Formats: sequence, structure tokens, C-alpha cells
Amino acid sequence: MEKFIYAFETPNNKLNIYKVITFIILSLNVFGFGFVFLKTFGSISVLSIILLILNAVPWGYYLLNKTHINFKIVTLTFIISAFMWLYLDNYVMCIALIVFSILGQVANKKLIVSFFEKGFVYPSFPSKNIEWNEISNVIFKDDILTIDLENNKLIQLNIENKWPTNFDENEFNDWCTNFLKQIKTK
Repeated sequence: MEKFIYAFETPNNKLNIYKVITFIILSLNVFGFGFVFLKTFGSISVLSIILLILNAVPWGYYLLNKTHINFKIVTLTFIISAFMWLYLDNYVMCIALIVFSILGQVANKKLIVSFFEKGFVYPSFPSKNIEWNEISNVIFKDDILTIDLENNKLIQLNIENKWPTNFDENEFNDWCTNFLKQIKTK
């Protein structure tokens, strides 16, 4: 794997939607395990109250602090809950929780645009590798990265973090211009 020369982190605008969906699924688990607790007895009742508490902790934390949710704890909670739903023969909830856990890991990744000598990587799912011969122009100004592609598509991204940390806007723009000139002259 080639080492990036410049990298930019863009905001994940879909993170709030994922938080709301996560809260809804946690709510379904809390009420579902509460229902199982009330309708069963013995070891299943004990397991259901443990899982009710396990789901209620991130659920309550989200209610108290809506700006942050620890997705690693929630993912672990969903996977443990999925096995309990499997044990209770509720295959739909089991599969839904496992799929949501996997998709949650994809949705919560940092969105990094990385520039290499061969082109750049756009942080979609799956990531898109775009080579320099597909690019018409690249400009970074006022924390906005603008990439004009040869197929008349325009990509504009707000930038939160820049690497390297001693980033120079003019140096990056010159670097991109030089690469584009090299490609056009070949």
C-alpha cells in the first residue's frame, strides 16, 4: 500500500441519522427483553433482565447525552443481544442486530480523502480510487476541497482535519497542479 502524501478528514453527516436508528434499536431491545422478563421464568428470565440492563445502559446514556454515543459498546451490546434473540428462536431480531452491527461499523468510520502519487481515494462505500488522469482540477481554499473530474462531476468537501499537520494550502495546490500538468503532457 502506497503511503498518502496528503489526507483530509471530512465530517460524517449521516452520523446523526445512525444515532437515532441506534436509539430506536436499543429501545426495541430494552422493551423486548423487558417483555421476555415478564413472560418467562427461570434462567431465561435472569438472562433477559441482564440483557435488559445491558441495553438500558447505552440507551439511558444516549437520553442524557445526545451528542455522543459509544458505538463500540453499542455494537458489543447488539452482538450479545443477537445471541440471546437466537437462543429465544427470534431469528429476525438476531439477524437484524448482526447486520446493523456490521453496517454500523461502516457508517461510523472516519471519512478520509487521501492523495497519493497515483491519484486519490474518495471515502465512499466501497472506497473509490480516482487516478490523476480522471481529474481536471483540484483546489483547496478556506477549508473546502474542490475536485473537478474529467467527466464533469464536481466534488466539494468541507475539511475538519488535515495531514500532515504542517499543511500549507498553496503547497498542496501547487503539488496537485504539477501532477495534473505531468498527466496532461504524457
